[in-house]
Amino acid sequence: MIAVLTAAVVGLLSAFLPFTPAEPYLLAAVATAGTPPVALGVAAAAGQTAGKTLIFLGTRGAIRSPWLRRRLTRHTPTGPTPAGRWGTALARPRAAGTRLVAVLERPRQTTGVLLVSAVTGFPPLLATSVYLARTPLRPVAFAATCLLGRTIRFVAIALTPRLVGY
Repeated sequence: MIAVLTAAVVGLLSAFLPFTPAEPYLLAAVATAGTPPVALGVAAAAGQTAGKTLIFLGTRGAIRSPWLRRRLTRHTPTGPTPAGRWGTALARPRAAGTRLVAVLERPRQTTGVLLVSAVTGFPPLLATSVYLARTPLRPVAFAATCLLGRTIRFVAIALTPRLVGY
């Protein structure tokens, strides 16, 4: 029971601190303590979903803040974009980023991209959570999709030691 609660706490912390991933904890808890992998995976997913939802809602509140809107419109940089060697070297990543942003702008695609991000980690779920805060995605849909994706990911990772015979 303590391992399951700890998995939820580790999941919550890893939502805010990317350098403390939940995956190593899940592997260690299953391999050493013999804790049920599904319970650990669901607990870590719930903790991380709670954290990512707080990030989503906090970003949404900050984006809609009148103070921040005034600041951003007052200090918007203008002028030519950098060219030359660095400008051409950055063209491909910018084009890929532009395509990803275009997909995220479509409401039907938003939950799909969120689900892929939650399961695979690409694009990073932290970045996806922040970006999606500016879309009309409802918080309940965000939390449900994030929980589903993270549950799939964490349960699969927690089952790994049993699958390899550890």
